[in-house]
Amino acid sequence: EVVSPELLQRAHDQFGRKAVLFLHHVVAIAFPELPTSNAALKAVKRGQVFVDGAQRRAHDTPAPEVGALLRVRLGVAEAPLAGLRERFEKWNAQSARPEACLRLLAADSAAGWAVVNKPAGMHCTPCEYTKSHLTLEAFLQALVPPPTKGTPSKGPKVCHRLDFRVCGPVVVASSTETMRAIKRAFQRRLVHKEYRAIVCGHVGEKGERLTVDSPLDGDHAETRIEVLRVVPCPHFGHLSELALWPVTGRHQQLRRHCAETLGAPIVNDEPARFASAGPAWERRTGRPLPPATSRDAGQLLLQAVRVQMPWGAVASDETASAEAASAAAAVPRIEAQAQIADRFPRLLATSARAFAEGWGTAAEGGRTYLAC
Repeated sequence: EVVSPELLQRAHDQFGRKAVLFLHHVVAIAFPELPTSNAALKAVKRGQVFVDGAQRRAHDTPAPEVGALLRVRLGVAEAPLAGLRERFEKWNAQSARPEACLRLLAADSAAGWAVVNKPAGMHCTPCEYTKSHLTLEAFLQALVPPPTKGTPSKGPKVCHRLDFRVCGPVVVASSTETMRAIKRAFQRRLVHKEYRAIVCGHVGEKGERLTVDSPLDGDHAETRIEVLRVVPCPHFGHLSELALWPVTGRHQQLRRHCAETLGAPIVNDEPARFASAGPAWERRTGRPLPPATSRDAGQLLLQAVRVQMPWGAVASDETASAEAASAAAAVPRIEAQAQIADRFPRLLATSARAFAEGWGTAAEGGRTYLAC
């Protein structure tokens, strides 16, 4: 890009610079791939900006003169891990079930975001348990293309967590500007997630809505719930399918609210979490919580099914004021939805059929039997 009087004037006007104009202001105007002054300044500091062939890295480098040749070497994402494509295909070859596959649900390369389906049995990001296994973040380079605008991240990054045993949509950012914008949207609770769960017991009639507002570890935690379906169950009396919308994002919030507050543990939850439902179950039913029993190969009956975010929260990270946050919430939403796993309706149908056929559970020992 050859620096022209018009380019310098646009930079003066855009950034309100009446006196001193710096190099990164001009870069932000000249190169749409670096749409903000912050993105352009980072490119300068990384040594990606050249004026008349000379590298310029100082943050206070003055704007080049008219006629100077301005060149930017845009960053590139990390090279894919060796063998990543083969490991990606090997993972997806394990099962044809949509919820078990790594796949792209929605994406916008220009805006630098994507929504990816995370299978159950995979961590989102590296941790002490993932030293010998690839995480969702490691697989992203095989799924998410690099951004066409903004400052590319060192590979696509996960924007929020999803439990190891839970599958569903996860929001991903491939540029630093979009990552910052999405993080702010989560902080302001502008991103909405929906889950499905099957819980043990009867927590309400079909169509009933309730709100669980119980602190977890001393922090405010709130979950909104709708009862979608209730079927009889030989072991627990009933199974209930719930839609859940977490208002806050505490660790294992949905599992703890169902177990500890409602007294209705999610089917196939861990033994300690299942046992924590005992006091609330007994208060609600007047009977002890039946023994835990595994259903549907032990898979946790909890799935993330939908994520929504206002486009304004992603398109721009300049939403510092309450007014801007409110405006962002009013614009059309980006929505990505995952197909609900077949095991949900299958378990409900099996439970209802077993109850109708006369199966029951012994009062002592929890043994299941077929009544004569």
